[in-house]
Amino acid sequence: MKINFKPQRLLNNLVSEEKINGGIRRILQTSGRKSRTIDMELSNLDSLGNAYPKEYYVSSFKVYDTKSSSLLKMMTREVTGSSNSVTALVTKNDFGKYDKSTIVRNNTSITKK
Repeated sequence: MKINFKPQRLLNNLVSEEKINGGIRRILQTSGRKSRTIDMELSNLDSLGNAYPKEYYVSSFKVYDTKSSSLLKMMTREVTGSSNSVTALVTKNDFGKYDKSTIVRNNTSITKK
């Protein structure tokens, strides 16, 4: 996503945007029956460790239920080297428990745990 890419729908839901070390942090809030708060960080590193000067990629995000402030989803990506990354995923299931998984990318192989 180009960092200056701001469609009207994004602008309508954008609460704040700030520069952080190595990227940008955006907080979005949706309205309606299922209102959500999305806290995302954008970095110029993709999952392969390639850096792009004008494009940014989601490096982490957290989705909260706005009414109860409970965490619904979370993703964090750590680029550990050239062509290597570790992505951690957390999702709240129907029983109120959290399902956790990890995706490890090493050169050309991808492993899900």
